[in-house]
Amino acid sequence: MVEINATLITQIIHFLLLLVLLRLVAYKPILKVLEERQKYVASNIEQAERQRAEAEKIKTELEAEMRRTREEAQKIIEKATKASEEQAQAIMESAREEAARLKEGALADIEREKEKVLAELKDQVANLAVLVASKVIRDGLTAEAQERLIQNAVSEVKNLPC
Repeated sequence: MVEINATLITQIIHFLLLLVLLRLVAYKPILKVLEERQKYVASNIEQAERQRAEAEKIKTELEAEMRRTREEAQKIIEKATKASEEQAQAIMESAREEAARLKEGALADIEREKEKVLAELKDQVANLAVLVASKVIRDGLTAEAQERLIQNAVSEVKNLPC
């Protein structure tokens, strides 16, 4: 069995005194340090949660801003494309109008030249007619002379510059 002697009682008393002393001196400060550490960790977790929420909010805002920026860029591209198409259309229309104007000018020039050539041709035909009439009056009109006169007139008409 267990013998109870003075050493055992002394050790029990020392142990109890040590427990009281540790409770008074070390236990409360250790608990205080542990409590402060727990509060520190809890505040860090809370701060990390706030920062995460704030980062999430900033991320959402940035994504919305990027979306708006992309939409604006797309609108600018569409406007530029539309403006370039309109400008190309205007250039094409201007080119068509210029071509039509040049064509009308060329047709007018051709018509003037045609009228000029016809006037010259009429003058030459009139001169030829007068020449033929004067020869007919001078030579008399025999069948052989008439044939010769026709041949001369045809060869003169062939030699006219056109």
